[in-house]
Formats: sequence, C-alpha cells, structure tokens
Amino acid sequence: MLKRMRSFLVAAMLMVIATVSAQVTTSSMSGKVTAQDEPIIGATVVAIHEPSGTRYGTVTNISGQFNLQGMRTGGPYKVEVSYVGYQTAIYKGVNLSLGEVYTLNVVLKESSELLDEVIVTAQKTVEKMGTVTNVSERQLTTLPTINRSITDFTKLSPYAGGSNSFAGRDGRYNTITVDGAALNNNFGLSTNNLPGGDAQPISLDAIDEISVNVSPYSVTYSNFTGASINAVTKSGTNELKGTVYTYQKPKNFIGKSINDVDVPNVESYKSSLYGFTLGAPIIKNKLFFFVNGELENSTSPGILWTPSQEEGGSGDNQNHISRTWIKDLKTISDFVKDKYGYDPGSYDKFDDFESKNWKLMARLDWNINKSHKLSLRFNTVKSENDASISSTSSVITKANSNRYGVDAFAFGNSNYGFRNIVTSLSGELNSNFSSSVQNKLLVTYTHIRDSRTTKGDAFPMVDIYKDGKQYMTLGTELFTPFNDVENNVFSVTDNVTINKGNHLITAGATFERQYFMNSYLRAPYGYYRYASVNDFMTGEKPMLYGITYGYNGKDAPGAELTFGMLGAYAQDEYSITPNLKLTYGLRFDLPLYFDDLLGNAAIKEQSFNGTNVDVSEWPKSKLLISPRLGFNWDIKGDRSIVLTGGTGLFTGLLPFVWFTNQPTNAGQMQNMVEFETSELPANFAFNPNYKETLTQNPDMFPSTPGNEVPGAIAYVDPNFKMPQVWRSNVNAEFQLPYGFMLSVGAMYTRDIYNVVQKNMNEKAPSGTYNEQPGRVYWTKNNYYDNPKTKTVIQLTNGDEKGYQYSFNAVLTKKFDFGFTGSFGYTYTMAKDMTANPGSSAASVWQNNVAVNSLNDPGVSYSLFSTPHRLIANASYEVAYANMKTTVSLFYTGYQQGRFSYTYSNDMNGDGNYSDLMYVPASKEEMTFVDIKDKQNNVTYSAVDQQEDFWNYVNNDSYLNDHKGQYVERASSLEPWIHRFDMKIAQDFYAKIGSRKYGIQVSLDMLNIGNLLNSKWGAYRSCGLQSYDNVRLLKTASKVGEPLTYQMNASSREVFQKNSKWDYTASTGSAWQMQLGVKFTF
Repeated sequence: MLKRMRSFLVAAMLMVIATVSAQVTTSSMSGKVTAQDEPIIGATVVAIHEPSGTRYGTVTNISGQFNLQGMRTGGPYKVEVSYVGYQTAIYKGVNLSLGEVYTLNVVLKESSELLDEVIVTAQKTVEKMGTVTNVSERQLTTLPTINRSITDFTKLSPYAGGSNSFAGRDGRYNTITVDGAALNNNFGLSTNNLPGGDAQPISLDAIDEISVNVSPYSVTYSNFTGASINAVTKSGTNELKGTVYTYQKPKNFIGKSINDVDVPNVESYKSSLYGFTLGAPIIKNKLFFFVNGELENSTSPGILWTPSQEEGGSGDNQNHISRTWIKDLKTISDFVKDKYGYDPGSYDKFDDFESKNWKLMARLDWNINKSHKLSLRFNTVKSENDASISSTSSVITKANSNRYGVDAFAFGNSNYGFRNIVTSLSGELNSNFSSSVQNKLLVTYTHIRDSRTTKGDAFPMVDIYKDGKQYMTLGTELFTPFNDVENNVFSVTDNVTINKGNHLITAGATFERQYFMNSYLRAPYGYYRYASVNDFMTGEKPMLYGITYGYNGKDAPGAELTFGMLGAYAQDEYSITPNLKLTYGLRFDLPLYFDDLLGNAAIKEQSFNGTNVDVSEWPKSKLLISPRLGFNWDIKGDRSIVLTGGTGLFTGLLPFVWFTNQPTNAGQMQNMVEFETSELPANFAFNPNYKETLTQNPDMFPSTPGNEVPGAIAYVDPNFKMPQVWRSNVNAEFQLPYGFMLSVGAMYTRDIYNVVQKNMNEKAPSGTYNEQPGRVYWTKNNYYDNPKTKTVIQLTNGDEKGYQYSFNAVLTKKFDFGFTGSFGYTYTMAKDMTANPGSSAASVWQNNVAVNSLNDPGVSYSLFSTPHRLIANASYEVAYANMKTTVSLFYTGYQQGRFSYTYSNDMNGDGNYSDLMYVPASKEEMTFVDIKDKQNNVTYSAVDQQEDFWNYVNNDSYLNDHKGQYVERASSLEPWIHRFDMKIAQDFYAKIGSRKYGIQVSLDMLNIGNLLNSKWGAYRSCGLQSYDNVRLLKTASKVGEPLTYQMNASSREVFQKNSKWDYTASTGSAWQMQLGVKFTF
C-alpha cells in the first residue's frame, strides 16, 4: 500500500511546447526536476529511443532545469531521472512529435528500502504558441490518399484552403522542407508547391511525420508568409524491417458519369506504383540505414474536347464539344501538309497522356558518441509527363478565349511534355557540448531541373480566329522550344541553445543561396494570328505577328540569377512559472543579389510616363527585421484551459521567375517583339522558317543588341522589398467532460510589403463613358505611352495593403475502444491587391481584372479565400486474433472558389480582356442590340437579351445587392461541394520463427458519396466561365462610342444553358479507388 501511495505521489505534470525552427527536423525535451519544492541541481536525465537504442543525456542546472535538443521524432522513449539519495523516476511510452518541445516536470522523492524507483506511463499533452498541425506516421498510413503527396495531408490544418493556400494567402508563399532541405517550386512556373512536375518528389512511405505551422513565433522560422510545411524521413532502427508494396488503379476504378453525362475518355485513366522500404542497423545502437524506392506509371486522356461535326455550331461546354468544325480542321491539316510538309497532328483522336517517374531515398543515422549524432539523407526523382497547350497566352497580346474550349480547338502536335529532375541532400549534426549548451548544424543542397519536350517538327504557332474569337491553333507550342530551368539551392544553418536558469536562449545564423538559370523564349519559332481560315490559306497579312529570338545567332540564351538570404536571430524562452511560458526574439534577414546585369542604354534613355528604367541593377539589399512574441498559459495548472498566441512579423520569398523576367526582357540577350497588321510590311507573309523571317527583315529584327528598345520590358523596382506580413493569433483549448477537447482560435494577418506588377507604359485614358460612372477608355491602339515598346512591367510593392483573418473551432475525441474523431469549422476573409496570376511579366499584369486600369486594381476579395470550410475525420481500429482492421473517413465541405463578373471582350480598349462588369440600376439603363447569324437572321433579340440579363441579375444575390455599382474582383462565390474519402485496411500477421510478417490489403476511396449518387461530391462550373471570370456580356459598340451590349451567347437557349452551374463531368468530380497490397517483415 505504501509503495503504491509513493508511486502515486511521484506522478508529474507532462507538457509540450511548440518551439520549432524554419527547418524542422527533430524534437526536443525540457523540464524541471524538484524535490520538496526545491530545484535539484545536477540530477541526471537520460532519454533512450527504444527502437534504436539512441541515448540523449544531460544534467539539471542551478534552477533544476534540463534541455535535450536534436532528438529523433516518434518513439517510444524511456526517460530516467536520477539523483543520489532519491528514488529514480522512470517514464515510459514517451512519444515526440516533429518540432515540439516535450516538457517533463519531475518531482523526486527520497529513497527508501520500499521503493528505489518509480515507473510512470507518460501521458502526452500538447501546448502551442502558434497554429501548428502535426500529421503523425499513423495518420499518414491510415488516412485516404491516392496521389500519395505531402499536400494530401496538409489539408488537415484548419487554415488550409484551395490551391495549397493557407489562411487566405497565395500557396506560392509557403515553404516546404524535408529533413531541413528546401523542397519548393522556387521558380514558380506552376501553382504546385512541390517540384518534380506531376511526380511527388519523395515517397509517402519514406516520410515519418509532417508539421504545418501558420504562425510560429520562434524567430528561427523564415522564408514564408503563408505556411511553413516540414517533413522528416524515416530512419533505421536496431531491428531489420522492410516492406514491398504496390498500389493499383485500373481503368474501372473511377466513376464513368456525372449526373448522367459520361466522363470523357474515362477508360484511359489508370496507374500503377511499385515500391519497397528497408531499414536496419549497420552497428547496433550506433549506425543505421533506411532506403526507399518507387516506380510509377499512369495514363490519362490527353484532350477531353472534340470538334463539332456540324458547321456553324455553338459548342457544348458540358459535353466538351467545341464549335470548331471538323471539316475546317481537316482543310487546314491537308493544306499545311501539302504546302509546308508539316503534320500538325491529330484533330479527331488523341493519344492518352502518359506520366512516369521513379524515385529513390537513402538515409544514414550515426550515433558518433554520447555527445554527437549525425544524419545524412539523399533523395532523387525523375519524371516525364505530357501536357496540353497554353490556353490564351501569345507573345504579348493574349488570345480572347481558351485554345481548347467551347470556342476553339488545337491540333495534337501543339501539345507538349515536361521532363523534371529533383535531387536533394541533407546533413545534420546535433552536438551536446555540456549540460547547458547544445548545437545544431544543418547543411542542405537541392538541385531542380525542369525542361520541356515538343510534339512533332518545329513550326510557327498559328492562331486562327472566326467571328472575332479564337477558333483553331496549330504549330509548336509557344513556350516549349528551348525552355529549360535549373535551380540549385544551398543552405547552412547553425543554432546554439543555452539552458540558463528559467531561460532557454537560442541564437543562430542561416545562409541560403539560390541559383537559377532560365532559358525562356516566347514563340521562338514565331507566332501568327489570322482573322479567318481563308486569310491564312490565301497568304493575307496576319492580325498579329510576334517572336522572341536570341541575339548573335543564339537559339537559347539563358538568364542567370544568384540570390542569397542571410539571416541572424536570437530569442529567449522564459518559463515565468510552471504554467506560463513566454517566447520573445528578434530576427534579421538581408536579401543579397550576386549577379551583374547587362544594361541597355536605349531603355535607360526612354521615359515611360516619366519613369526611367535601368535594367542593369537588382534591387537594393535592405534589411528586414522580424520581432516576435509568443505565450503559453495553462490557466488552472491542470491543462483544463490553455491559452496560447502571439504576434510578430514574417518575411517570405516569391516565385523567382518574376525576377528573371528582368534579364530576359532587357533586350540584351534576346528580343521579344510583336506587330499588328498596320505595323507589318506590305509583303510580309507566313514563313515556316523563322530564321528566314528574321534575316529577311533586319530592320524589324536586329541581330545584335544595340540602341534598340525591346518589344516588352520587365524590371524589379530598385526599392523592392521581399514580402513581409504582420501576423497575430490567439487560441484557447478546453478539456471538456467525457474526454472531449475543444480548440477555438482567431488569427489576423496584414501585409507589410506585398507584391504587385504594374505596366509603367500604360497611357493615360482617352476619355470616360457617359453610360457607366467613372469608366474610362482608351481609343484603338492608343494605350502605350511610349510607342517604342509595349508593356513595361515593374515588379514592386503595392501602395495598398491586403489582409486576412480567420476564426476556427475544432472538437476532438479519442475513445478507449479504438475510435478517434474530430470536427472543425473555419471562417476566412481575405483581401489583396492581386493574385499575381501567372509567371511571365506581361501575363501576370494582363490576367488581373479591374474597373479601369490594371495598374490600380485596389484591394478586393482574394481568390485564395475560402470563406467557409468544414473538415472532419474519424478512424476506427480493432485488432483480433492475428489480424487488424482499420477504417478511416475524411470529410471536407467548402465553397469551390471565387470568381469575377467580367465582359467577354475588351470593352475599354486597353488591349486586355479584363474589365469588371457594371450592374445597371434598372432594367432600362442598358441598351442591347440584336444578335444575328451570318445570314443576318436574328438569333437573339435585344428584348430577349435584356429580359434574360435582368432576370439573371435579380436571381444572383451579389448582383442584386449591387445594382448601380461595379462588381468587385472575386466578389462572387462558386457553389458548395461536400466530399467524403475513405480508407479500409486489413492486416494479416504471422510469426515464423522469431520474426513477425504481415500482409496489408488496403482500399483508398475518394469521393465515395459519388458512388451512391453521381451528383454528390461533383464539382460544378458555368458555361460562361473562363478560369476565374464569368462573362455574361460583351459590348457591341466600338470603344468610346455610346455603349450597347450583347449577351455572351448566340441565342437565348445557349445562354440559358451556359449560364447554369452544371455538374462537371470530369475525373476530378467522379469517385476513384486505389487498391494497395503491402508485405511487411
């Protein structure tokens, strides 16, 4: 009885505090050892990672505090706390999460003959200063996934949104590390956060844990203004362990129809993956290895759209039928084959798109001695995949509709492919120099190579219009020839931690160097745009001609950028009381630019609305300071109510393609030009040989850089600062009756330095419309201030500041019988100046929308804001006999996205299709004109158009509330979507000799509700939608004349059909399954 009583009295409070670094790779443990309310000085603390035998040890300081850094994640650990004359306290079952500091406060009792040691089963509790979500190895293996990507699990964060966004911020402002090595899409040609194209850069079976942190207040965090996502890989242990596995998705493992509409070419979707893992000791308790390899192949339908079988068709968005007549496609195909010997590719039957990749990961962990531990990791992936043609881009002036869509169709050889290579290395040395001083040295290197492959022979790209809209496309894809990107990232970080009394002081420095080489030419074989099929075939001058070519005969001059970020920081974690901890610190970041740029005197001499541009300089290196403060308060001391939060500044990076736009558009390496019909010589004609076009027109295309202004210019503002935000949050956690836990929180973010891109060469408007309040316009071809060039895009910081705020609540419960579950709701409001939609300078600017000038879009709703989001997950696990069954379910419900109402043509004459719609105050305020066919028959009367438009306005809640006003950018919301994903795993075990073997059969199911009803979980889209815009109207009048309008449809029937939000018949809407088989030993 006495022994049990003494054991009970030794039980101590366990705490976890979230203090993580920007390159999170390990865990930590700290605490205080006392006896009779006095600190014990010199007590020995030893933590043993039982699977590997790795030992971490220290002694307590003068305040009884201890700190262990650089510990392996996971566990279980056994922790022994001993001191002469006192009973040894032993804690078992301790498990550490990535980036968390496990705080263990211990009360020792004097030794006696009855009790020399007390064994306690540790109970983990979590404290947070910021907003962190940890995804454990168990969740990685039990939650449903088919893509097997890190980003499939980051959605567990309550702050997650669409397109890898967090807290309403652009997903490109996140940072991702694996074992501390940056694994980001740094160049930013796509919205995917991870490099490697369609392939995942590292296998899910190689990952041990993931953490998602949106507002950490440790100053060791950097390089993000969205979220910091960190993963660590698995390590070997003292036991030989391995797996051999396969995941199969045959063609019948996907839904075939949505709302009775067939999913196009669904039989083409299939994939297979084969992999293995192996971990073992090389020297027991000393040296370990872990390796993983995978091979993956998949196919998907290349092009969903089909041409029209009838002349004069209007297209069918729901069934993916283009208005482009198949006979016109055949006519052009035969014409270019006969005249130029060029095969444009298929137009009625496309090959499936293929994607294939292989990846390999190897890791070594070496316990050098009791004070030093080293880990090394190597990872590589190579992938190839097919892709479809760019939708609307040209050299400068965009096409007015997608090249595959209701209006237009492209030949098969206008598509292209990607080839991606990613290699990453990481080395980490954790050293314990004394009981109070510990050090972490981290060195990483990542190499990324992205290039393209082309279909067919080299040929200029040709867009052919019909009735003023995009109709068909042939030739080599605009951006594919000579397209090559290389990105090398090297970083070194050193942190020293000093345990002094109730203070844990961290100081450190970090340096990151990024090298980029970008070979990028828009339309290097030339780009032609014709008004009609007949104009192209009869040799008429094109509406538009453009090309980008290298000077001095170079086909692919590459722009180089070497960027560095130097950081230094210091912070103090002050344990004011056992229940209150305060973290405060200061971080300094200094951007560095190492390359000299070639200047262009011709540009420097010009004035663009009074602005002079010097392309020979990068921005000035300006110090960015980030103070931060965080707290964690256990209000009652029993973990029943815990209040956490903080405030601070965070400095991030951006897609560096926006920087390399400067040297590639400086007119020194290459020249990008575009000419309209009136600017072309009288004898200018189509020529499939772009080099002949260049040499035959030397005045238009100078072969060497000189005193010429390029056709488009891009540069970075000399005073530009890297993006920086001020972020604050508060969170409360309540332990409720029956084991429930409720977490409620709020977060606010405001831009300090945001990123915008402006056209400095935009001319002042020519006038103002009388029919719309304050709407300006530019007369035809009169929107450039300096006629020697076109767009002059400046990358700069915006004058107005965006902001985001979020509220969330999450309820969780873990039951004793194997069931765990959680449910959460998040509300997010986000506003910004621009989504910076694109990569090339001109495209980013042109893809914005505004009432007037795109240089002044104002602060409005962010495309990355998902206002309402519901998430829930549940898991049930039961073991019986030699088997185990696990069932997991994940639910998410949210509004699909935001969109803007815009006109379908260039109503204000600025050369862009980017004008936000005006909502009339009354039905009679707008004047419509009849829509007629080629035979001059009225197909949609003005009366019917006016009636239909006004009915639409009255039935749309946003438009109805904003009569007499302009719509705001991204102000309207797409429909809700609700999806359930499920995973069922059945394990079978057998013991042969001393070894345990297992086989797991699993089934991952996405959007399982769609199995029951083909509408459930399906995305919806509008037939009048073009990306983030819904285009109801177009102006029928010429620019500057009294405004008249037409609906964006050929008839009332077409409008009524296309204006509905119909279910999208695509694989993204349909249910999917994947069968897995894994052998373990």
